[in-house]
Amino acid sequence: MKIKNILIAFVLTLFVAQTSWSQTFNIPDNVKLEVAEDYVKHEQRIVECINWLENTPISDDADKRLLANAYLMKWATGTPTITIEMQAFQIDLAKKNSELLIIFMGGWIKYAIENPTDKDNIKAANIAGLNSVIKVYTANKGKGLKKDKRIEKLIKMDASELQNWVAEQLK
Repeated sequence: MKIKNILIAFVLTLFVAQTSWSQTFNIPDNVKLEVAEDYVKHEQRIVECINWLENTPISDDADKRLLANAYLMKWATGTPTITIEMQAFQIDLAKKNSELLIIFMGGWIKYAIENPTDKDNIKAANIAGLNSVIKVYTANKGKGLKKDKRIEKLIKMDASELQNWVAEQLK
């Protein structure tokens, strides 16, 4: 009984922390991104931005979402340390829900920042991007995102099947 109560308290604490965190992310003002060090200084804020985009419902905070997307894109297009290799299959997954393309890129970027020694692993970065897409799609399907059979297929795959699917797409 005691373990059950501890587990319930732990889950509630995580839920409250997640909820309060997702509401407190603020996009920095007057972002200066000119030299490599500027981009490195913003890495943690970029991860926070990506987490906010992933955890905030698509239909909430539309203005803030646009600003967060712009901040992420500004950083992504200028960073000298991370390169996202876009493929046709990634773009296809965002045809019905264009919002998912930036989510995919965010998942890739977050993987690269959090795994600096593996940041050039294209397969792993693609899988991270797809996992972000799956997470956001699952949470927002019918609540701002349209049903997409391609993403529904990805959701049904286990980790091994997803890895094989990505490997096939990268050929």
